[in-house]
Amino acid sequence: MNKAKEFKKIMEITNSDKVVILTNHYQIVGRVYDCEECNRESFINLTNASLCLINDVYDNQTCDKYTSSHYDWLHVNFDKIVAFSFKE
Repeated sequence: MNKAKEFKKIMEITNSDKVVILTNHYQIVGRVYDCEECNRESFINLTNASLCLINDVYDNQTCDKYTSSHYDWLHVNFDKIVAFSFKE
């Protein structure tokens, strides 16, 4: 099973499309956009996404006050994801 299928399976189990993604440098929060025509094997497609530097998350215990960018659309490479969690 490829990464996209595994990710979608976990999303269905949690019954949520809101995800928190950690990379080596960023915390990303957004909603998964389920798109059959998108390149689903390499990227996760997010809507209403916000980014903050991972150091801000650990130094300040929150990303809410230190969000560096907001995006209507954001595509994240599966190979760059270190951890993720779905939330309600």
